[in-house]
Amino acid sequence: MSEHLTQYARMQKAYYDEAPLAVEDIVGNYEFHENFPYETHLLHRYGDIRKPVLPDAARARGFEIGCGEGRMVRRMARLLAQVDGADISEKMVRAARARTPGAEIFLSAGADCGAAASSSYDFAYCAISLQHICVHDTRARILDDIVRILKPGACATLQFFFSKYYPYCRTAAPPVNEAFLVDVHHLDRRHARWFENRWDAAATNSACDVAFGTQDIPEVLADFRRWFGHAEVWFHDLSIGRPESRGSGRPALLAPTHPNCHGWEDTWFTHMAFFHLREPRK
Repeated sequence: MSEHLTQYARMQKAYYDEAPLAVEDIVGNYEFHENFPYETHLLHRYGDIRKPVLPDAARARGFEIGCGEGRMVRRMARLLAQVDGADISEKMVRAARARTPGAEIFLSAGADCGAAASSSYDFAYCAISLQHICVHDTRARILDDIVRILKPGACATLQFFFSKYYPYCRTAAPPVNEAFLVDVHHLDRRHARWFENRWDAAATNSACDVAFGTQDIPEVLADFRRWFGHAEVWFHDLSIGRPESRGSGRPALLAPTHPNCHGWEDTWFTHMAFFHLREPRK
């Protein structure tokens, strides 16, 4: 890797390996993610269980990019014949190997799938990992390696965060008086635009994520088509049932760990985006 990409990978690795926290706490929002129906969106077009992306999931071999301590490896292993994974963190890899018997868990250098064998997998996926990589060149290297490990004719589903008004985003609840409800959005300067290389980011895991908005969708899809002959995207609206702003005293419509709810009104993203990619360009 280039010096800049190596610097970014070193920062990410240190963030996860040196944190004096349990692996569940490093992941963050663990209970929410355990309740979110990732399998439905990763394995079905538009999150519609009538439209599976694999002809026979029970016979398919899957691979997770950024597998962390193995949460989604364990969950996806209930649906696929075999699930392996890779992560940049030695701490997470050790935990995943202990918690996911039967899976091969590889250590990644930060822009690859580790020592996973070439042309070996029917399906690759990522949930709550690639969104934290604010360097486009790093994600490009990862996509290179995803194509390497996939069989010809295989497919992938990769999850990112999306905000419909981005680069403008809300960071506080709308102010209300007796006459007006004013929804204020500001120009985001914290996260990286899709094609940016924020290689000098000082932190990861939501400190500096990759972000895109409605107007960016065509270019983002075109970017994925550099690696795959077919790319499409669907969205899960996270604003449904979101709790009222902190300290408002007003009750949430749904419990905070409900699949349709994430965080608070000042969360910058509005949707989860699932990019489904077919026809890897070998």
